[in-house]
Amino acid sequence: MFDCDYPPPVTAGDTVAVIAPSHAPPDGFDEGLRRLRSFSVRTKLFDTATRDTAWLRNRPEARAQDVMDAFRDDETDAVVAAMGGNRAVQLLDHLDADAVARNPKRFFGSSDNTHLHLFLNSAGLVSFYGGQLFPDLAADPAVHPYTRANVERALGETPFGRVRPAPRWSDDYYDFDDREPRTWFPADGWEWHGPDERVRAPVVGGCLSMLRTHLLAGAPYFDPDSLDDCALAVETSGETPGASEVERFFVALGERGVLDDLAALLVGKPETPGGAREDREEFRRRQREAIAGTVADYADGLPVVFDLDFGHAAPVLPLPMGAEAVIDGRERTIRFA
Repeated sequence: MFDCDYPPPVTAGDTVAVIAPSHAPPDGFDEGLRRLRSFSVRTKLFDTATRDTAWLRNRPEARAQDVMDAFRDDETDAVVAAMGGNRAVQLLDHLDADAVARNPKRFFGSSDNTHLHLFLNSAGLVSFYGGQLFPDLAADPAVHPYTRANVERALGETPFGRVRPAPRWSDDYYDFDDREPRTWFPADGWEWHGPDERVRAPVVGGCLSMLRTHLLAGAPYFDPDSLDDCALAVETSGETPGASEVERFFVALGERGVLDDLAALLVGKPETPGGAREDREEFRRRQREAIAGTVADYADGLPVVFDLDFGHAAPVLPLPMGAEAVIDGRERTIRFA
C-alpha cells in the first residue's frame, strides 16, 4: 500500500525546474517554456534540459544527477519533465529516495516518466502524471483550456479534488511547422464497468509499456504483489499497441493474482493510429473490450473506469499518482483526497 503526501503547492513567483530525464523534445521547447511561465512561475533549466537526445541517451548518471539536483535545490519549488522517451528506467539505481523525501516537490511528467512516478510514490510523494513541456504544454496554438485548468490546479491545490471528463479530445500529432489546429472530436465522457459501488484507494501506475519495462528490468518500485487495495491507473503509449498486446499485459496481471486484489482500475483514453473518427473509435472499443474481458475472467466485480483524460491523447488531466481517489460508481464521480 502506498502512503503519499502532497508536496507543498506552487504559488505565483515560485521557480519550476525543467529537466530531461530521458529524451529531448523534437519541437516546441521554447514555446513550452513560455507557456509554463504563463502560470506565473519562473523557470530554471537544469543541464539535461539544454541537451539533445543524442547526448542524453548514454548518460543515465547525468540525467539522474539532474533529477536529484532539482529536488535538492533550495530555489526550486516544482519539477517538470521536458518530455518522455525510452530510457528513464536507467536512472533508478542512481536516485536517492531519502533525499527526495526530505525535499518534497511536485513533479510533472508522463509516458517514460512512469519510472520516476513509481520512485517518487515509493518515497512517499504524490506526483502528477501529465503536464510536461512536450507535448502537453507546447502543442496547439494555445494550451487547451482543460489542460490549462487542471495543470493550474495540480500546481497549487491540495488536495486535487474532483476531476471531470474533457468535453472533446484529439490524438492527432501537432505539426509545429505548419501550426494548423488539430482535429478535435466531441467526447462521450468516461465509461464505467463493474458494480455501482464507492471505493477509496491510492492510485499508482502509468504507461503500460513502461510498467512492463519496469517489471522486465527487475526495478524495485512497481511490485505487483504490493498493489492490494490500490487503484491501478494504466494508459497506452503513442506506439498504439493493439488490443491483443494490451490483453497480454492484463492476463499476466491476472495470472499473478493482481487484478483480483485491486480496489479499482482506471484506464486512460488511448492514442490511436489515426484515420476517420469511426476507425479511432473502433480501436478504442477493441482495447476496452480486451481489458474488460480479462477483468471479467480474473476479477469479476472490479470497478473499471475507461477513457479518463490522462496519457498520450489530448487534452491532459495531470493524474495525482500516489494520492487517494474516491471512485463512486453510483454517482459516476472521481475525487482525489
